Amino acid sequence: MMTIQSYLTTMLIYWVVAVIGVVLMRRLWFATPLTPFGGMTLGLIGGALLVPAFPAAEVQSMAPALIIVVFNTLFGEGFQSALAPALWLLGGALSGAVTGFFWARRQTGRTSL
Repeated sequence: MMTIQSYLTTMLIYWVVAVIGVVLMRRLWFATPLTPFGGMTLGLIGGALLVPAFPAAEVQSMAPALIIVVFNTLFGEGFQSALAPALWLLGGALSGAVTGFFWARRQTGRTSL
C-alpha cells in the first residue's frame, strides 16, 4: 500500500513529466508562431494528460483521468466504471483545447477569427 507522501510524490512526478512533454511537443512539432489550430491541439493534449479523475468520495486517490479510463475499461468492470472519469477527461481536454486556441490567438496578436 502506498503512503500519502509516496502517492503525492508520484502524482507530482507524473504532472511534471506531462508538462515537460507538452513543452517538448510545442518546441518540436509546431511552428514558431503558434497557430490557433496548433494551440488548440497542444491544449487538447495537455488537458487530456493533466486532468485528474476526481473519483467517488470513498476512494482516496486522485489519479489522472486518462489512466483511470484506460485501466477501468480494459481491466475493471468495463466502460460503466470508467464513465465518470471519462467525462472529466472530456471536460479537461475540451477546456485545454479552448485555452490553447485563445492562448495562440493572443500570442499572434490576432483579433478576428
